[in-house]
Amino acid sequence: MTHAKTKSKAEEKPPVAAGSDYELFKAKGLTQARLDKKFQCGVCSGDGNIYCEDERGLSYTKPCECALLRRRLERFNHAGVPGVFLDASFETYHTASPCHPSQKLAKRKAQDFVKDFGKSDKGLVFIGDAGLGKTHLAVAVLKQLTLEKGVDCKFVDFFNLLADIRQGFSEDRSEMDWLTPYIRAKVLVIDELAKGRNTEWELTVLDQIISQRYNSDDRITLFTTNYGLESDNGKKPGGKPAPGADGLVDTDRSGYRNMFARESLPDKIGPRIYSRLMEMCYFVKMEGKDHRRMGVHIY
Repeated sequence: MTHAKTKSKAEEKPPVAAGSDYELFKAKGLTQARLDKKFQCGVCSGDGNIYCEDERGLSYTKPCECALLRRRLERFNHAGVPGVFLDASFETYHTASPCHPSQKLAKRKAQDFVKDFGKSDKGLVFIGDAGLGKTHLAVAVLKQLTLEKGVDCKFVDFFNLLADIRQGFSEDRSEMDWLTPYIRAKVLVIDELAKGRNTEWELTVLDQIISQRYNSDDRITLFTTNYGLESDNGKKPGGKPAPGADGLVDTDRSGYRNMFARESLPDKIGPRIYSRLMEMCYFVKMEGKDHRRMGVHIY
């Protein structure tokens, strides 16, 4: 595999080996794929078609494997994978000690999802704190499905999607102009579910995407989220605790801790959306320490 020079070190990284016939590289903030420069098809000589003859002696053409490969690369290039995930793959997701065993299990579930793709209509929800590699695994799934199986996939950071829609309003574009590609994709990865303020409008946009995908039995959705299925301490955040007789608040009291308890995923997205997620996906809980703080390179 050759490693071509890049135009801008600030914008691109050298291509990385990805398959026997293609390579991945970073361009304009996205991870992209292209045929290896040394690639030559020995079947069609670059024509893209194979000329055949049936049992009656009639000639016909069919796409060559290299044409199918080009389609897979094109689909990947339209998936919208951020450039920071250039190296994200199952091979680069490390699960050796001191990583928590749940991370190894999550990796296996993601690999099984790819291997068994088409046998189930359920997606995955990767749940866990920052730095555990939830998005890394989701992108690894997307890469395998597009590049190896030719599946139509899309990636979107939900917070960024909302920002794009807001910008679209100033350009007199409707929400559906932005949402349609994500609604129609065979497989959609929604990163950072429940991030943000979760206003009524934000939840309405999320509900539009999930509802239309929910009603289409041939579309599968994967999610990542930092929010668990229960609030901290298994309780919903409480109100502000009253000070004692001395005017001071006892920080050891449960009321103080509950005031800062993190909301759960059901709290953030509401019962309607959460109920549909329960039916659409398998939940994969990940635990452990932040990989970045342990010096493990992850995304």
